[in-house]
Amino acid sequence: MYCIQSRAYCWRLHYKRMYRFRGCSIRPVLIKSENMNPSNTLRSKRRDLSPYLFHFTKGEDPKGCLSAILDEQRLRSERGYICFTESPLSSSNELFEYLGSFKKPMYSKYGIGFERDYLIGQFKASPVIYGDQEDFKMIGNGLNWRYEELDVHTHDYTWLREWRICGNEFDFSTISKEDIIVIAPTKEDLKDLVAVEDFEEIDFSTIEGRSYPTPIYRLARTWKGISFEESVSYNSDNEMSIDVFLQDIDETIK
Repeated sequence: MYCIQSRAYCWRLHYKRMYRFRGCSIRPVLIKSENMNPSNTLRSKRRDLSPYLFHFTKGEDPKGCLSAILDEQRLRSERGYICFTESPLSSSNELFEYLGSFKKPMYSKYGIGFERDYLIGQFKASPVIYGDQEDFKMIGNGLNWRYEELDVHTHDYTWLREWRICGNEFDFSTISKEDIIVIAPTKEDLKDLVAVEDFEEIDFSTIEGRSYPTPIYRLARTWKGISFEESVSYNSDNEMSIDVFLQDIDETIK
């Protein structure tokens, strides 16, 4: 499902067409491969799991930050690792509403999501290891980037359900846009991030007997995406991923 120019990519396009044609209500199995995660069926039965890992922005201009990330196709950090969460988007709206009530929110509703299995297989994404100082001593220097202190009285961030990729930079320019989704608070915010005006045709209007050309533009999709506004209508991220799957890069957004 993850190859950009491969037989797998062709299969994905084929199933997308068949899925639309038949009006299926259940997401099809896209690729039959020995490399597929054998737990996919079990995972799809749990609403508290997501097929994505999400990275959310913060700061005074989280929307501008996400826009820059999309332009550069890179995530950067000075901590030695890039952070993600496996928390389902479809059940996170209440949490983000609470975070947004603070003067300096920990995270915003602007973010980007990647196929979880792809990040595991290609970039060694791993879940955080929560523990105390004794656990930290046992982990070893090679895995320090995965460690996060856990003290239920003073330092408990297990609710983040955090995953990490080692390194100060994550270049996702080689990942197909089919496997990336952009997140925004509202549908209008999302349009600003995932669409660009594209010339479509010339229309002619007549004023006092003279014809004047008027260019007509359309909103062309440059990224797949979904808003928190839309996500609350889904029972799970697996259900949400069906509509994301059906989005086409370069399609017209209304």
